[in-house]
Amino acid sequence: MAEQVNQRIEDMINELEQMRRTGLYDEDEIRDISRKRKEYEYRIQRRVKQKEDYVHYIAYELALMEDIAIRRKKIKLNEKKKDLEYAIAKRVNKVFKQFIYRFQNDLEIYFQYIKFCRSVGFDYAVSAIIGQMLQMHGDKPKMWQMAALWESEEQDNLDNAKSFLLKGIHRHPQAQELYLDLFKIEVALALKAEDEEEKEKQIKRADVIWRNGAKSIDDITYLFKLCDLTLKFQNTENITDEVKREIWSHNDKKEVWPYIASKELEGCHWEEIDEFVDEDSKFPINLLRCIGVYEEALQRFPDEKLCSKFIHELLGLNENVCSENQKVTAIKDAWMFGHDNGLLSDDMYAFGIELLKLEDSLNSVELGQILDTATMRNPRAKSVWKEKILLSKHNENKLLSILKEATKVLDQDDAIYLWNSALDVIEKKETLMALHKKFQNCETAVLLAIKPKLLQKMYDYNGLKAARELYDELIKTPPLQKDVQHVMIEIEKSQDKPNAKLIRKYYEYLVHHHGQDNVDVWMDYMNFESTLGSAQFSPAIYRRAVATLKKELVDEFIKAQTLAKIK
Repeated sequence: MAEQVNQRIEDMINELEQMRRTGLYDEDEIRDISRKRKEYEYRIQRRVKQKEDYVHYIAYELALMEDIAIRRKKIKLNEKKKDLEYAIAKRVNKVFKQFIYRFQNDLEIYFQYIKFCRSVGFDYAVSAIIGQMLQMHGDKPKMWQMAALWESEEQDNLDNAKSFLLKGIHRHPQAQELYLDLFKIEVALALKAEDEEEKEKQIKRADVIWRNGAKSIDDITYLFKLCDLTLKFQNTENITDEVKREIWSHNDKKEVWPYIASKELEGCHWEEIDEFVDEDSKFPINLLRCIGVYEEALQRFPDEKLCSKFIHELLGLNENVCSENQKVTAIKDAWMFGHDNGLLSDDMYAFGIELLKLEDSLNSVELGQILDTATMRNPRAKSVWKEKILLSKHNENKLLSILKEATKVLDQDDAIYLWNSALDVIEKKETLMALHKKFQNCETAVLLAIKPKLLQKMYDYNGLKAARELYDELIKTPPLQKDVQHVMIEIEKSQDKPNAKLIRKYYEYLVHHHGQDNVDVWMDYMNFESTLGSAQFSPAIYRRAVATLKKELVDEFIKAQTLAKIK
């Protein structure tokens, strides 16, 4: 190994001499360059090869090339470039070859090698690198595509590109990206053809390619991409028509309909959809066709996601398709279509209701009717139940009835969300008290989740006495929640004259139920005694904390207390 390294260092002598003669580097810098190169050479010659050693060596040499370029520019020196930069580039090239040999399965190395060759003008080497890469990674369709892309775009060699793609298709007969790229090349060659006969021949080849792809690929998105592609080229109208017919032949697939609807907005028309279009409507023809396609699709495939896609498509309309007023009208009509057919998701209900409220086009009775219908057709739409609560916030009996009805059909999390929403909108003490009574009959999960907020609202509307009474009632039902204790503690602390005895009682409940696995409750308790309570109790609380906390938390508590004292 030492002999190999020494030989390599000797090969660098001429290069180092040129650095000295041109004045680009002084003696100390040259010695440092020589030392680092020797170190890197030893690393890459070790028996156990490390990827990082090659990476660092290559990075060092590339950085050196950049530095040489900067120094040349600074002193306006252009001579001896071949002896310096070219020599370094050749060395990096050799290191890359060793790198790939040792780590053939790492794709990133090939890409970095190609990038390097292009940066230093070694374009002639790229094809060989790609060939080597395909030998190792020909099982990946993307590699064949990349090889073809290099030949077509960088080398302007469409024949080589076609060869790579054909070989790739042979190995990967279902790789749609290879068929699409090959189709593009054949069309590009047709456009370059000098006579009509040659052009027609190339178009026929392109036609054969896409049809072969359609037979091999069981994925409708291939046809969508192909159609998009043909629309970008001139003189491919016949192929476009054939592809459109092929797409329509798959109209038993749900995905076909939104694609056609989207293309109708762009002016790409399927005559087969004319029977679904109401041409007496108030919208431009392209928008009418889009709407007609979606409505027919939703009759065939009643689906919430498809309906949401319909509304989102209309939300994305630009001024080239219709006016802003027409857009809003179309969106409202689509939403009502979804509502009438029970196809709106919870998110779409929330969106539509906000839209109707912003438009101010409905009175409360009409809105209530829509909401009642919505809960019948989609009883799990929590946003609809929330709107019903907002609409009934001044009617105590109705609000409570809605809550009771919703809790039966919603899952646990949505029921909790709804009860919290009800607490947020209550404005009367009497309603809160009635809700509290109703709340006592809730399932345990809801009961636990809204205890803290209910306690806070009770204090806000009914005062301290009512809050204390509710607190005493809440703690009778286990488990004892930290949040309930914290809310009550904060309520007591907010009084003009805080009742230390009661606050201490709440903290005792806290540490009794949560003192084993929670450092913060002890910290808060001690902080209370040192500020509002009696500081003389703090040492005893400290000892109890150390004795009560789990062993793994004791050090954390001691550290937190020490930091608190420093502050």
